[in-house]
Amino acid sequence: MIRGVIIEGMSTVGKTSLFSAIKRLHSQTPNNEKTIIAISEHYSQVLHSHQGVLRSMDKDEHISLLSRHVDYLEQQYDWINSLGHSKPSKGIFFLLERFHVNHRAAFKASPEIELLEKRLSRMNALCVLLTLTPDAVESRYIDSRGEAWKSYVMGNSRTPQVCETFLDNQENLRMATKQSLIPTIEINTDEADWDAYGKQVLTDLG
Repeated sequence: MIRGVIIEGMSTVGKTSLFSAIKRLHSQTPNNEKTIIAISEHYSQVLHSHQGVLRSMDKDEHISLLSRHVDYLEQQYDWINSLGHSKPSKGIFFLLERFHVNHRAAFKASPEIELLEKRLSRMNALCVLLTLTPDAVESRYIDSRGEAWKSYVMGNSRTPQVCETFLDNQENLRMATKQSLIPTIEINTDEADWDAYGKQVLTDLG
């Protein structure tokens, strides 16, 4: 048995907070999988820091990175299957952050990403897209991380422009989930109730 959750969304919507909540809630539930494979966005997103400098991967580099993660999940599942274990607790639960939707938003659709999505679907993946309503964008996206972050996201723009760009990019992610082969639920995180969201995700995952 294998199943897992992929958390997607814009910066500051709460991906890392939900990531932590799901890990904790999952571990507290009796008879759940004892093996958890959790890969944060630092190991899967398109934009990453290389020797302290921000750099964007190209399409082939990113597909290669995601493929290695999926290869590993499949290898572990094949191993546990070969042992003949049938108890849920002997299965594998995986948690991924910024994965296939991040790729689709950056590079559009491709046979390679669709193949990865098919492989993840066979491993019972559920995607969760976290979003903010327009009224919450300024306080969460612009103001929530201090002056250095605010200066970074504002650049030379005004607040309405920055919020509009956020919402446009969020809509691109929403469209990418609709094109994806992996089932997706959308959760609004304006209230920042991470335990409630985590319980909802685990219930929907089944």
